[in-house]
Amino acid sequence: MKRLYYIIVFLVVLVVAISFVLKNPQPVEVFYYFGFHWEGPLSVMVFCVLAIGALLGTLLTLSWVWRAKRERSAARREVKRMEHEISSLRTLPSKE
Repeated sequence: MKRLYYIIVFLVVLVVAISFVLKNPQPVEVFYYFGFHWEGPLSVMVFCVLAIGALLGTLLTLSWVWRAKRERSAARREVKRMEHEISSLRTLPSKE
């Protein structure tokens, strides 16, 4: 069911993207620093900007993911150490 949902969402996004490309064929000029100049269709420019934004967002998120994984592995090691310590304490004879 989940896979069907993803396919439907993908198809809807694809139809919207294709309709955007067909409705906006006019050229757009982009001027940037250092004499950079580019001219192309509006739809290509929007796609490029969205792709760059997604890439930057992914790269920024990766640092948080890696830090969380390191913290999780450290916490698992600590849990194993504590479990080993508890099991060794349980085997000690009690002084009653």
